[in-house]
Amino acid sequence: MLSGIESGCLQGVEALPIQIEVNTGERGELKWVMVGLPDAAVKESQNRVYSALGNCGFSLPLSRITINLAPGDVRKEGPMYDLPIALAVIEATQQASLARASEFIIAGELGLSGKLRAVPGAFNLALLARKLGKRGVMLPMACAAAATFVEGIDVYGMEHLKDCVEFLSGKKVCQPLSQHNLQEDAPIEHDLQEIRGQCILKRAIEIAVAGNHNILLMGPPGCGKSMIAKCIPDLLPPPTHEEWLDILKIQSACGLVSDTLAKRRPFRAPHHNVSDAGLIGGGSIPKPGEISLAHNGVLFLDELPEFKRSVLDMLRQPLENGIVTIVRSNGKLTFPCRTLCIAAMNPCPCGYFGNRQRTCKCSQNQIRNYRARISGPLMDRFDMQIEVHPVDFSALRARQAAEEPSLAVRKRITAARTLQIQRSGFYNAYLSADGIEQSCLCSPEDLRFLQSACEQLHLSVRAYHKVLKLGRTIADLANSPGVLRQHLEEALQYRCFDRE
Repeated sequence: MLSGIESGCLQGVEALPIQIEVNTGERGELKWVMVGLPDAAVKESQNRVYSALGNCGFSLPLSRITINLAPGDVRKEGPMYDLPIALAVIEATQQASLARASEFIIAGELGLSGKLRAVPGAFNLALLARKLGKRGVMLPMACAAAATFVEGIDVYGMEHLKDCVEFLSGKKVCQPLSQHNLQEDAPIEHDLQEIRGQCILKRAIEIAVAGNHNILLMGPPGCGKSMIAKCIPDLLPPPTHEEWLDILKIQSACGLVSDTLAKRRPFRAPHHNVSDAGLIGGGSIPKPGEISLAHNGVLFLDELPEFKRSVLDMLRQPLENGIVTIVRSNGKLTFPCRTLCIAAMNPCPCGYFGNRQRTCKCSQNQIRNYRARISGPLMDRFDMQIEVHPVDFSALRARQAAEEPSLAVRKRITAARTLQIQRSGFYNAYLSADGIEQSCLCSPEDLRFLQSACEQLHLSVRAYHKVLKLGRTIADLANSPGVLRQHLEEALQYRCFDRE
């Protein structure tokens, strides 16, 4: 007998429909045949399914069982097909009539006892079910909560294979999981008020966040670089609905979605020992890397020169284009990575070059070699380069009643970002050359001033455009329709490495 169950597979961050077809042949010796480009994990499912069916009281006929995973030109990876294969086998061998199965997208890994285990991509599969007009999805309880963020479908979380069979055959009544209602305003976790002094650094961070400009912070240990980086997610406005869907799709594809109710932008801080695939994405089964997990959020690279040179060089194109392309022999996958990149580094190997309080122990060659680990083309990708100095102890002890809270700064940032979207549809950091001409309106005298400054500082054409975009963001924070000389002068101050 022939039976079919609908499931899905992940291609990057998108879910594609997969039809699980099972056909039983003439009686004889028990033999499993699986076709449809299954990988090793999918082929091993026959052993898990065989044991789970036996331990749940189902029998297998002594016959040839053919399992087809359609379409045949899409590679199937991972153990997420265990549950739909088991259900299709049960129906094909006429041990149960699963009349409701056609209403759902079904996925899950089986333990040998029949207990269901979590699989990645629950949210993505729920989006697929809604797109196909299905009633809902049936998933392991351990990962089903992620699917409840999708509106308009029912999400059934199951613990065991027996529960699935009884529900789909109409013998058991189950209730779908409750829909998650997201909190639009997540609570502040790290407030700028906690940071004493550092007025120049706070101003630079406000500009960077307002225009989504990548920023590099250089300063000695303990001067506040990491602390202020952790404040940045709370300075960003809550993600829009479209941005939130993109965030959840990427996180779900990696199995990282929790049942949190707060709409918070991602903050990723990978260790400097991260591999190429870990940061950029890839692997034998291509998955998003840290830069894509930070999409619509913040990527914090602490101790930047300690990262492998190959890893840093691979960052250049994604930071510029906002996408990562993984090419394989059987095709290519594209992951989004529009992120605000914050990098931090010490000025030298010991960390105290130029410090008034401690003496640097490094030679000029050591300092030069340390900074040379960051290539010029990568340095050019940072719109802002800031020197951070330690705060005097007198400032730490003083009561700073005038320190601005993150909510007040976020209000200005939100207004500036709204202006940018209304004007060009992009944040200023992503303006093209044509967009710069249309948005960064300067007088001829101010443009001549900028060109002269760029010639003196030996700035590249890319850096020239970045200064213009920075000036546009500073003007937006001041609610100025045009970019004035004072805005360009401030923008030039945030290119400290160009003055060395």
